[in-house]
Amino acid sequence: MKILMMTSETVPFAKSGGLADMVSALSLSLNEQSVDVRILLPLYGFIDSKDFDFLGSLQIDMVNRFETADLYRSTLEDSTIPVYFLDNNKYFNRKGIYGPTPSSSYPDNAQRYSLLCKSFIEVCTFLDWIPDVIHSHDWPCGLASVFLKKAAQKFSNCSSVFSIHNMGYQGCYLKQDLPWIGLTPEETKTYNMICDNQINFLKTAIENNDHITTVSPGYAREIQTLAYGHGMDQSLSHRKNDLTGIINGVDYQSWDPVNDALIAPDNFSILDLEGKKNCKSRLQILMGLEENPKTPLFAMITRLVEQKGIEELCKPNYGILEDFCKDQDVQVVILGTGEPWCEEELTRLSRILPNLAVKITYNEKMSHLIEAGSDFFLMPSRYEPCGLNQLYSLKYGSIPVVRRTGGLADTVSDPQDEGWDSATGFVFEKADPSDFGLALNRAVNCWKDHPELIHKMQKNGMNKDFSWTPSALSYMKIYEELRTPLNREIPQKD
Repeated sequence: MKILMMTSETVPFAKSGGLADMVSALSLSLNEQSVDVRILLPLYGFIDSKDFDFLGSLQIDMVNRFETADLYRSTLEDSTIPVYFLDNNKYFNRKGIYGPTPSSSYPDNAQRYSLLCKSFIEVCTFLDWIPDVIHSHDWPCGLASVFLKKAAQKFSNCSSVFSIHNMGYQGCYLKQDLPWIGLTPEETKTYNMICDNQINFLKTAIENNDHITTVSPGYAREIQTLAYGHGMDQSLSHRKNDLTGIINGVDYQSWDPVNDALIAPDNFSILDLEGKKNCKSRLQILMGLEENPKTPLFAMITRLVEQKGIEELCKPNYGILEDFCKDQDVQVVILGTGEPWCEEELTRLSRILPNLAVKITYNEKMSHLIEAGSDFFLMPSRYEPCGLNQLYSLKYGSIPVVRRTGGLADTVSDPQDEGWDSATGFVFEKADPSDFGLALNRAVNCWKDHPELIHKMQKNGMNKDFSWTPSALSYMKIYEELRTPLNREIPQKD
């Protein structure tokens, strides 16, 4: 089986979020199942390509012009999986992936990513390698299925799968951009590409791919509703028989306290948690907190954006954090960057609250120590397609406190729902500070009054297995079902 992963990012080359981890980890797991998987992404200006192999130059037909792109090849880290890089100096030689800063976008992103989407035809033809399935990811690759439908006969048995990682990002552009993306006005109607009078890359993908996946069963259900569909709920409901939710796996080679080099020498296991106590002490010292094993330590590693529940956490005169730190004998550690108001408010609170430590940055080594050294991990997300940190936390014995949404609901079990024999965390329903606060208080009270239950929840969580193999097999089942020749009927306009 031959699979082409088309993506805007993958580790270790380019990363802005969990998409990059997922593409790399899924590809590695598929490769272990003897799948011929290859990855295609742009060669951004910040990628060190001096050791890449130059394969040749391509001419990509964008209808009103030809774009020249050079093709380079490397391999995924510690594997033989080919990674192909599309190099176009005008569109990709930049310091950012989607914009000059994490919170901004380049004005020509429609042109940039339509070039990526169209390029697979020339890339695969040049390589003399035609995949059985093109698996594209998120809105930047949303037009790939349309170009596949328009492709030559040699691609007639090639199927398409599209993975939604976050409905909140859709790739919406003015119709004036149309001449630059390689399609005609008539084709936008033929392929149902328009939403709210704009070209919508995500809608295009939903309407035209043979199968759609998203990163948890819970999120697959949620995005078919008005509350979580971001305007795409009707389109997704119409495709519900072609929509599958598959939990992202965890790379346990990197995220396992038994062999995690970033927390050494204080590694630990479910059989011996002594190293976790040492990690907590190290974390308290590193963050300038009182070194006290009896004080419950709550942690959060996140992008400081609305989706992650930061308003419920710390919005002035609304969030729960200040009162929680003042009223309870706890410690809180927060690591992340994001919206300026939130960075400023957390910094202000950390100056007046001795039991709150904040680092406005991202640091991989520190994130591992936080997972290992914390007692509880906070994820009060308004919506969460899958989430990875709760999965890391379970493995590291840090009990998640999460909102019941998306992948969080699929992976964390509350004792009130499942009983103590299966409980792995504390779950709350409403996206408001009051409900969040009740869950935090339940966690604190359990820590103080029932340490044996805390220990039981830790062990329940550490026993969970969210490795990539089961998820990869689920994707393979979809690929196999699509391998038969397809009747590519053009969808009718709604």
